[in-house]
Amino acid sequence: MNRPLWLGVGLILASNAVALAGVWYNRSGEPQAQLQLSEREIQLPYDSWLRGEENSGLRLQLAWRQADADWSWLDEAKLRELGFAPNDLGRSAERPLWLVLELDGPSYRKQVERAKAALASAQAVLALRPQDESLRQQRDQRRLELRHEQQQATRLLLVDAGLDAEALRQAWPDRQRQVILAGRLTPYRYGDMPNYSASVVLESDRISVPRRYREAFAQWRLRAYDEKRPKVQVEVAFGRRHEPWLIGVGQ
Repeated sequence: MNRPLWLGVGLILASNAVALAGVWYNRSGEPQAQLQLSEREIQLPYDSWLRGEENSGLRLQLAWRQADADWSWLDEAKLRELGFAPNDLGRSAERPLWLVLELDGPSYRKQVERAKAALASAQAVLALRPQDESLRQQRDQRRLELRHEQQQATRLLLVDAGLDAEALRQAWPDRQRQVILAGRLTPYRYGDMPNYSASVVLESDRISVPRRYREAFAQWRLRAYDEKRPKVQVEVAFGRRHEPWLIGVGQ
């Protein structure tokens, strides 16, 4: 075997060794969080289909959303805490941060209560004008939104961000409900809007599916949530490098 070929083989072996060492380190010791997710909190990755070919790995992606549509926690004081200057907005202002996702916590329950209140308000208005078809349609829409929130929408919500993972863990200590992941945040503000919004990317939101669990996802065809897809309960651990791995699947 000639020297360039030997060097290529050696590089591949070294890369594999480094990757395996990283996996071992991430999974050593106690997980920094362990969440039981449902089919509502996992999806197919945006850029690939879930396939079963021999040479393709099966992966899932965490499905999450921000806690508030108006990003109420992302004010100027929070942005300064995260290292942004007052005029740091747009693509050039992207920062690597630690992000807190909370499963089925107070922020999610607030979303449910908002949907219930919206439905109650629509019902009250309709009661005053029961023949108004537009009000009836609004009531029906609020009813569908509540059903979606209670039965379909992801319960995994982005609730905080920070520069220090340990400090965030002290503020969010529930390891069965709250996970801290590396990511990037870019703040925006449109026109004279009083609040900021942001684009957020998680660094480690994809989960490899071991072969023994693949059958549970064989019926999944669409990336987004589909109420006809088989129900699952997925136990996911997040290790010392804040990277997830699948440790159990049930139905």
